[in-house]
Amino acid sequence: MDSSNTIWYKKYKFQLCLISIGLFVFLNSLFGDFVWDDVSQIQNNYFVHSLSNIGSFFLGSTFTPQSSTNLQGLYYRPLMTTSFSFIYTLFGQQTFFYHFFQLVIHIANSLLLFILFKKNLKEQIAFIISLVFLVHPINVESVAYISTLGEPLFFFFGTTALILFQKEKLTVKRSILVSFLLFCSLLSKETGVLFGIIVSLYYLFFKKKSIPETIKTIAVAFTPLCLYLFLRFSVAKVALEKIPDVPMMTAPFAMRIFSMPEIFFFYIKTFFFPKDLFIYQEWIVFQADSKFYLPLLLDAIFLTLLCALGIWIWKTNKKTFTLFAFFTSWFLLGVGFHLQLIPLDMTVADHMFYFPMVGLLGVISLAIQNIKQPSHNLRTIGLTFAIAIICIFSLRTIIRNTNWYNGIALYGNDLRYQQNDRIENLLASALVSAGQLAQAQEHFEALLSRNPKEPALIVNLAIVNESQGNFQKAEELYQKGLQSDDSGVIYTNYARILYKQGKLQQAKDASSQGLKKFPNNSTLWIIDAIALYKLGNKQQALEAVQKAKDTSSDPRIDQIYQGISNDNLNY
Repeated sequence: MDSSNTIWYKKYKFQLCLISIGLFVFLNSLFGDFVWDDVSQIQNNYFVHSLSNIGSFFLGSTFTPQSSTNLQGLYYRPLMTTSFSFIYTLFGQQTFFYHFFQLVIHIANSLLLFILFKKNLKEQIAFIISLVFLVHPINVESVAYISTLGEPLFFFFGTTALILFQKEKLTVKRSILVSFLLFCSLLSKETGVLFGIIVSLYYLFFKKKSIPETIKTIAVAFTPLCLYLFLRFSVAKVALEKIPDVPMMTAPFAMRIFSMPEIFFFYIKTFFFPKDLFIYQEWIVFQADSKFYLPLLLDAIFLTLLCALGIWIWKTNKKTFTLFAFFTSWFLLGVGFHLQLIPLDMTVADHMFYFPMVGLLGVISLAIQNIKQPSHNLRTIGLTFAIAIICIFSLRTIIRNTNWYNGIALYGNDLRYQQNDRIENLLASALVSAGQLAQAQEHFEALLSRNPKEPALIVNLAIVNESQGNFQKAEELYQKGLQSDDSGVIYTNYARILYKQGKLQQAKDASSQGLKKFPNNSTLWIIDAIALYKLGNKQQALEAVQKAKDTSSDPRIDQIYQGISNDNLNY
């Protein structure tokens, strides 16, 4: 073998191992379908389907609701949406390439962590800690769930910015680059704001202080935040809104306080013992009972141990205490951001620990490195333990990847861990898509018995009946749900089922009635137009289609307009 090749391999052996192990452990995650929010953020989001809409990604959120002319939602993540659009332009709806891109970013993040840790730790410890981050089961959601691309993406930009900032001299060019990367981190996910704080903490802990350098650091760290806030609130007008049916968003501040110990404990428990992993956790601790005091006690014990570790490091190796304080700050900052001081759309979620985990891993690595001259036996035991943990974590990750293959696998598995109407609704909808209508109907009927006035459930059960050819039953369900329709969905489906049965005048009347309540519903305008055309009112039909065009930029509306104009409508 050529000696130069041998030297090259030895130099990058740890990096090559990280890449190889990452590809092996997450290989089976590359073949999953679109699930959960992937459907609405990518598959059915026509904005994402063309790069010509790239300007719109910076002027709205991430979802395209029915009858909308712009992207809407809670989030402002234009770089995530742009990434989706690039992949869609190249590969369409072939999910393999979305998963592969996300996995590449995750592996790149583990390599960046290796660089970050290696600067202050022994190379072998830096490798093992980076490997734990790479294969940890709690990170499966950030890798296998396409809609969480913003998580590894914001981390990639932020960590790259931090590594560049660590250079001894912060030149003007490097300052601009670091600031740009922090801006990209923010545009990938809101949590990117934490990297601006991390950069500031690094300056505070490790760099020589001077007034010019302090001013430069403040400018580098917080100019991106100012630009982001301007774009989000003044340009895109994506406000911080509360979703009425999300428990944590509507919970009083006191209840969010009562929930904090359990939230903190959830992340610690899942990090050390990642057995139970599932989505859509919306629980709340309503009062100061055992669900409050027991986690509070366990959290206090953990934080006490953390303080004891800090004291031990201070006494035995003062040079590394600053690094301990830095990583502890990273961990507490990351967890604190997700403790519901600002209410989030879920109580806890696996992907929310992607950033805080690094701080905790840093603390653990310092504890390992601070052991003075361990004996050969102790090193052997430690290495064996580390290999065993990594193997267990890798196996759990491979198993969890299989849950993300499709909606039925994911929702069916996760429903076993909690009675959750949202997950059951998702499962039933996935069963409909798979053609398993009888099973889907059982779930929808059970859900509707518990939530008799929920519009979405009425729609879903009606769709199942419609798919089974029971149009009359579907019509009755839609008609029953009209009073609780708060978005125009039921009016839309009611008018459509009438049209489908050939009841043109009734479909016209239903769409007109719905438009009185929802005048910007483009789908109702389309149904109205088609019914009018079939009833012989071509001019009124064209006027209705024009109304649809005024309320939506969906390209399919142009096709309907041309069809009516040329008398060759195929609807």
